[in-house]
Amino acid sequence: MTLFTLMISSPSWSACNDYDAKNAADKVAEKFIKGKVFHQAEVLKVHRPSNRKEIASYIKTNNLYYTIFSLVNSQCKVQIIKRTHGKH
Repeated sequence: MTLFTLMISSPSWSACNDYDAKNAADKVAEKFIKGKVFHQAEVLKVHRPSNRKEIASYIKTNNLYYTIFSLVNSQCKVQIIKRTHGKH
């Protein structure tokens, strides 16, 4: 029973995994720009010890392309930190 308790209390169980972090960042970026994802998001950096992930989301709207950079915390909450304007 003790081993099971240690496994549940492990910090890796509470962190937002890469897949969920990328999906959460893409959803927020799509709403922010009012466009659609045209390329899979990427985890650029993991900040230690907070485990916040810096994510790049790639969004297209009309004929404009944007890269949205965001921070995703361990509860998968997204904070947009920067937007770049891409090619026409």
